[in-house]
Amino acid sequence: MRSGACKRISALVVLLSLFPLAIFGPVYGIDEYYRFQELSSPERIQFEKERKLCIFPLRNLSGDKNIDFYSAGYASVLYSGLKSLVQVYDESLIPKSIQYAYGTQTESTRIREGEWDAKKLEKLRKGEYNLTTSRDPRYLSLKVQPYEGEVAPDEGFIIPVSRKFDCFYAIYGEFEKKGTDEIRIQIRLRSSKDGSKKEFSHKTSVRRSYQELGSIIEELRKTLLGKTTQTLSVKTSQQYDSLVFLDGNYIGKTPLRRTDILAGVHDVRVTKNGFEDWIGQVDLREGPKELNIPLEKDKKEGLITVTSEPSGAKVYLGSEYLGTTPLEKVPVKTGWNRIRFSLDEYVDKFKGVEIKKGEVTEAFAKLRLGDSVSYYKNKKYLFLDHTYDDFAVYSLYGTLFFYAGYYYFNYRADQAFESIRPTVTVTNLVGLESLAQSSPNQQTFFMSYLYQEHVYRHARSEFNYYRSLSGNFGRRTGVQGGLMLDAMGLMLALTVTFYALGLDSETVEVGTAPVKTVPSYVKVYDNQYEMESFAKFKMRF
Repeated sequence: MRSGACKRISALVVLLSLFPLAIFGPVYGIDEYYRFQELSSPERIQFEKERKLCIFPLRNLSGDKNIDFYSAGYASVLYSGLKSLVQVYDESLIPKSIQYAYGTQTESTRIREGEWDAKKLEKLRKGEYNLTTSRDPRYLSLKVQPYEGEVAPDEGFIIPVSRKFDCFYAIYGEFEKKGTDEIRIQIRLRSSKDGSKKEFSHKTSVRRSYQELGSIIEELRKTLLGKTTQTLSVKTSQQYDSLVFLDGNYIGKTPLRRTDILAGVHDVRVTKNGFEDWIGQVDLREGPKELNIPLEKDKKEGLITVTSEPSGAKVYLGSEYLGTTPLEKVPVKTGWNRIRFSLDEYVDKFKGVEIKKGEVTEAFAKLRLGDSVSYYKNKKYLFLDHTYDDFAVYSLYGTLFFYAGYYYFNYRADQAFESIRPTVTVTNLVGLESLAQSSPNQQTFFMSYLYQEHVYRHARSEFNYYRSLSGNFGRRTGVQGGLMLDAMGLMLALTVTFYALGLDSETVEVGTAPVKTVPSYVKVYDNQYEMESFAKFKMRF
């Protein structure tokens, strides 16, 4: 009892102590206390961007195993007719994620590109937004995938099978042979959106059952597309086989004519090796369109901006002189290259750069006082596009190339004899006696012998030809000169020669580096040049 009374008295004391704060202090609502107005989040809805169509084999209900091959065959024919579909339209989209609104919306909490809310979607459906199909979420990419190797699913297993392969749409069904020359085909298209399915029936002859699936394929296409279509034709003058992409999906090569393009404003890209890409839009809302696009030769150019400290340095890209710094957006060829900065009384500076097509590459160098000849002791740093080390590496690659040729031509030489082994049996006295015994008469014997002799001489001639190209070396045969073997020796000799030319005291890390000039950073005693160890020279510079 006493403990309970003590607790009540303590609580009363606390409440009385807080009473002045309740009267004179500020009173906050819960939304103000937790700053709901400042912490807000808009409604955000993100939608799916791609759907998958799975095509399964059809079940054979006839019990006739002789026509089981039609099960996977029908799936292949359906896939051939539907694989060109790259886009479908669905007015009732399925949200991928929904973030509901929270707090008071401000300018900083607007939805980003690709996100939607209920109001924006309503405006889109009313046609108040004019968007390209690539930005309109109602246009979805379609991926068509056949599964001919799977067991033909029935109605009770199509849902788990669709979940296994992540199918949004599934095409399945059955066929049955009626009489001697009639097949009834029942095909179903199931959508995982609401579990609905649509059935397509067809009667055909056994012989022409593949060819007569066209009507079902056309009905399936219309159902999947979900919207009216238009015709799009694309030509590129004389540049045939240019690749055409619609909203990022490949739809064929030029000259192209497609009659199943969804109505709307589409992004089109036409590309061909050696030519500049053509990028534009085509409006198919009102009717068909025909594009005649003249492709231009690809210049393969990028831009480079070069600066240095101090400015005024000469700039070389490889062996090409670009000008003096600063340089602003100079057009140059794409690819990897070496850039050199050169300025009197300063050490030359080298940098590797990658020039990308249509992009601006920036290069900067801070130059140091000095003399380039004294600074770069190693011959590998000569101001050439290719150094001794480069030539050594190229020669070594040449050695490997000719070694591959040596191995290949030796293989062909051995094959020349191996290929006639089953044909030529007269290789020794035993083979000659065997041929004589197996021949019914002397004329047959001589004809067989002469034929085998002709085959053997032809093989010997082929063997000698390939061996002359390859050459040979071994313990028994010694070294026999050949084109590949001689070239290998030459490439090895050049590798060693170029590597030796690139060596000096700095490369092998021994000896001293005499200073032959008198730059500002070298001391002179009694007109004698200072001799420095390599370590000291390298540390200083």
